[in-house]
Amino acid sequence: MRVKRRLYSDGQGRYRHLLDELLCSRQKRHVTVRVLEMTTGLATQMVFRRSAAVLKDLTPVHLSAMTILNYLKKVAAPELEKATAEVRNFLEAGELPPGEGKKVPRLMVESDGVMVPLQREKQRKAEVKVGIAYEGWRPVGKDRYATVDKMCLAGVASGEEHWAAMLLRIHQRYDVSSVKEIVLGGDGAGWIKGGTEVLGARFALSRYHLHEELCRGLGRDRDGIRQVIQLCDRGELPIALQLLSQARMGARGEPARRLDHLAGYLVENGCGLKDYRLDLGEEGKNLRRTGAIEGNVDKLVARRMKNQGMSWTIAGIQRMLCVRLMVLQGTLQRVLNETPAPRIPHLRAKQVRAVIDSAAAKVPTAEWLQAAVPALHVPHPNRPWVMFLRSLVGVSG
Repeated sequence: MRVKRRLYSDGQGRYRHLLDELLCSRQKRHVTVRVLEMTTGLATQMVFRRSAAVLKDLTPVHLSAMTILNYLKKVAAPELEKATAEVRNFLEAGELPPGEGKKVPRLMVESDGVMVPLQREKQRKAEVKVGIAYEGWRPVGKDRYATVDKMCLAGVASGEEHWAAMLLRIHQRYDVSSVKEIVLGGDGAGWIKGGTEVLGARFALSRYHLHEELCRGLGRDRDGIRQVIQLCDRGELPIALQLLSQARMGARGEPARRLDHLAGYLVENGCGLKDYRLDLGEEGKNLRRTGAIEGNVDKLVARRMKNQGMSWTIAGIQRMLCVRLMVLQGTLQRVLNETPAPRIPHLRAKQVRAVIDSAAAKVPTAEWLQAAVPALHVPHPNRPWVMFLRSLVGVSG
């Protein structure tokens, strides 16, 4: 459906579409909210050209790949601007927005980074930092669990900006003073462990990355890997280092270098080796380890932004991540439906008549009096809606 609109100029010299204002339609939006939601949702799952092809094949909507990209930019722009302003105000003035004040005894926080190829930038790659926070786990099947009230955060930012944004998100939902313990899980990167000071958290080294390093250092020595993991779980780092030292005695060349690297990795992350659940007694038996971040990195970043021969600008990464988060968290429709308040023009009757008389004076009377209403010439002249139209235009039966 195509609608012709008239552009008006008000008393302050501003150009306005009065029909758009009356319908609370955003400026320069040429599609409905449902089409916009469907379009941006597809764009977060597949490349823009493929999104345009799917729309064309399955719906009457024909949009080019560039148009879809422009719509995604418009959807992401206000949310990115708002988030940037909140982080800046927090870092510069310590300003915290009001929160929901939800009280929980413990929070689990995890972060990880993934490299994404760039184009038209000084560097070739950028690290996308992903963070999640959740209250715990709930069973969803046999030996399967899902996180409870998870919230996600992702973007290209420094470690300081990432943790400031994470603290803001936590504060907006929870009463931080009621949280007795925050457990921060990660792979041991310096910027991740730096979050312990910002959040006041306890660091827990990801067992996925620990097992990966042990396999790289000890190779096929499964018994040795199992023993070192058990010692790390109990926090007995010196004994674990002794086992590695014994294995190092008979090693030469590359195996020896791998064992040295493994020993250094354990020492560097010694504060996060012990299983945090051991200090909680009976309560710890109902808890699980950290490790949910790996799946979130894959779903949020890798599936859309890697392994498809594509590269990005930093601004493009930020926009895509912003809209993907809206889709995955189910907030996209709410954001799209946030329309401005109607600006109904206040015009006096004399002004309206003056405009109409001025426009009519420019057209010969014979022309505009010859207007016709085709709907009146129908095969069923006695139907109520036809008779009502005839009464409006003053046409007798």
